[in-house]
Amino acid sequence: MGNPLPDFRASLSKYYRAKDHYPLIASIENDTPERVVRDRFDENLYATGKQRYLIVRDGVVIRDKLVDFVHDENGFTDRVKMVMYFLFMFRDPRYRDFICSVVGKQQGRWDTGIFRDKSSGYFEHAGGHKAFTNLRQFLFQTGILDERTLHVTMPELTTWFPSAVEIAAQSISEPLARKSFLASPHGFLIRHKINALLNATPQELAALEFGTTYEESEDLLPAIELRPGNSEPDTDEFRLWNRLPPSKRASGSLVVETDPAALERANSQHFLLEQRICEVCKERGLRPKTNKHVDLVVDFKDTSLLFEMKSSSFDAIRSQLRRAVSQLLEYRYLYSKKLKANVLLCAVLERRPRGRIAWLTGYLDDLGIGLIWKNDQNNRLNCTSATKKLLHDVLPQTSTTDF
Repeated sequence: MGNPLPDFRASLSKYYRAKDHYPLIASIENDTPERVVRDRFDENLYATGKQRYLIVRDGVVIRDKLVDFVHDENGFTDRVKMVMYFLFMFRDPRYRDFICSVVGKQQGRWDTGIFRDKSSGYFEHAGGHKAFTNLRQFLFQTGILDERTLHVTMPELTTWFPSAVEIAAQSISEPLARKSFLASPHGFLIRHKINALLNATPQELAALEFGTTYEESEDLLPAIELRPGNSEPDTDEFRLWNRLPPSKRASGSLVVETDPAALERANSQHFLLEQRICEVCKERGLRPKTNKHVDLVVDFKDTSLLFEMKSSSFDAIRSQLRRAVSQLLEYRYLYSKKLKANVLLCAVLERRPRGRIAWLTGYLDDLGIGLIWKNDQNNRLNCTSATKKLLHDVLPQTSTTDF
């Protein structure tokens, strides 16, 4: 495996503050054609913002984890500034190398006297003196570097770095490297000698502990343990769905969630999928219910319809769909005494499988499991023709679907 670090390069001689790019990121509501986003903003602002922060696939700007994070924060907060700083430095090899080999050459701790220089030959072929002063201004504007004293101020890592890891991992194209970064972000930074991005020595980073993410992990399905001789899980009965939206991030330290089901449900896109399915069910006069394990279930005559929601990045669609299939089959078996005689299963995705993973739609058709997804351009729901036929009696077309 070669160098797995990202290589996103834009002009370093054009100066834009993180605050200038924030409205660009915040404007993205759904996966959006690049031309649409470009038309809303100055051409150079879009070009630099694309290279610094955005994920673009086949001419489409993706609503990714950074966009979700910015929407959840609902403002240009300190955490947003720090995530934008880390993502920019992590993605661009020129600034990344400058911070790590020049500013933080002493074990990763910054020598900020470097920023008192009038120029830097390091950027001779990448914007020259302008690139150097632009970086300095960027650090001033984000509050990381004090303009008068050149003192470095980075908020407590636990308040922002776990989010930055999830977001920055999307920019690592090599799957094994991305997995390594998510499993041990501090180890990854130390191994690739870029711990200076956090103004920290290897020893300081090695003392930190970070939990891994849900959707990129090998197997973090909700645990279901039964007593010997018992075929039903010990859990509450199904109750009417009335879940509240995930709470906004608190200003204190982030808590690492250990319950995979609860962790997924803390995702704003997961909640949106549940909410949309509930709307569809209620339009049909059905009463959606839930419990600790099952996202949603509705009963119609002699049929129970189980839904499993999966938010996901583009890279995680296959792994997330695998989890959905496993969970649906397990829940059908474990809750058989609480469900109707006829049980239908349906996975609900944030995105439709496309391109090299488009075969997943046929795979679920072959399994007899329904597949619903949220449209790219809006929050309406869509599905395969086989799913439409499978669910016709229970969920005919409504005003919130494109079935």
